[in-house]
Amino acid sequence: MKLLAVVVLYYPNEAVLANIKTYLSGVDCLLLWDNTPDNHIDKERQKAFQALEKSVYMGYGSNAGIGTALNAAVDYARQHGFTHLITFDQDSSFASDDFLRYLEAVRNYGADACAIFSTNYFIKSQQAPLYPVEDAVVKIPSAMTSGSLYPLSLFDKLGGFMSDLFVWGIDGEFCWRAARHQIPTLCFKNILLQHDLGYQKRRRRLLGKEVFPNEYPPPRTYYNVRNGIVLHRLYPESINLKAHLRYHLYKRVVFILLYEDRKIAKLRALWLGWLDGHRGKLGERKGL
Repeated sequence: MKLLAVVVLYYPNEAVLANIKTYLSGVDCLLLWDNTPDNHIDKERQKAFQALEKSVYMGYGSNAGIGTALNAAVDYARQHGFTHLITFDQDSSFASDDFLRYLEAVRNYGADACAIFSTNYFIKSQQAPLYPVEDAVVKIPSAMTSGSLYPLSLFDKLGGFMSDLFVWGIDGEFCWRAARHQIPTLCFKNILLQHDLGYQKRRRRLLGKEVFPNEYPPPRTYYNVRNGIVLHRLYPESINLKAHLRYHLYKRVVFILLYEDRKIAKLRALWLGWLDGHRGKLGERKGL
């Protein structure tokens, strides 16, 4: 297994370097794709990323979206003879030797199996794993981008990531597309990737219950709503639109009005996401 890792950077802080070092030793090459606009890049931090061993630093000097970055990694892997690709968010990390155990588990299962491999997730804001931790490999409906490992041959069968989604749902869409070709997404439930969900900042009390608003900025707010509607149209068997809108639209309106800043911009983003989703509009939405 010749493994290329890609991590998509977006206004990275110092902690990102430490996160990367928890898995860097286990990969053959690391592609750092920077989606931070040129005029906002911290030049000293950029030099630190570029100085990482066995790394390649790339980007367009603007936010090209997640799918474009991942597809660039697929192309790089093909051009340089890699057999597998693993994708990471910048805020994810492994504890101890969990990454090396993950790679060993994939090899023992069969690294060339026609499957998408994924970890379990330890959600830091909730201080709990996403799935119960047990020594088992189970089929799941979809996996997050971070920690997903792909035999490169899958991209020959399925094509690349759906870059027109720009941000949200790219990981799920690829898994759902794979499922339609009888290609499973597998989770190693005893391998934990330290991860966080969105922009959760603090817990609140609402009608006697504890809630944890996901305080996404306006652009992400827009894509969450729009892409959910678009993906339901493409994969009605995989995404429950009512449940999606209940969380990303209706509850979000309440949380924005009660707790969040930039209320007008976020409410406008919700409205535009709903409108463009029903129009089937894809690609980047300017002016959010």
